[in-house]
Amino acid sequence: MPAGPLWVNMNDQPRRAASTLRRDVVPTMPGVYAWYRDDEAIYIGRAGGAEGLRGRVWKEHLATGTDLSRSSFRRNVCEHLGIAATSRTRLRPTVMTIGEVARVNEWIQRCEVAWIECHTDDNASGLEVQMKREWRPPLTKR
Repeated sequence: MPAGPLWVNMNDQPRRAASTLRRDVVPTMPGVYAWYRDDEAIYIGRAGGAEGLRGRVWKEHLATGTDLSRSSFRRNVCEHLGIAATSRTRLRPTVMTIGEVARVNEWIQRCEVAWIECHTDDNASGLEVQMKREWRPPLTKR
């Protein structure tokens, strides 16, 4: 597990199980989020815009439809599971079978997510860059 001060802060944030997370709990502020599996950080990302963390974490990463193109986390999980390369899942709309997507969704449902709210999109972007410099989780590609 990463030991830099920014990751220590993230790891100290409350984690919420994907399987029980409610939409209204996820803030609409910009921020940085990390997905965890078996108590290990596996992915980091940032959220901005009008919907902030709720739009990214809830609407895109926890989406259950067959289009994986809008969520790099879901695409990377798909590739991690050996289902399809991100070059295939990046296409819009993604051509995935219901069974393939169900495997991705089930895997994500056994994850947890934590976040740090930021005042602005720029603050979130800067924090994400700094955290990636400290340590890059295995499912984070860029």
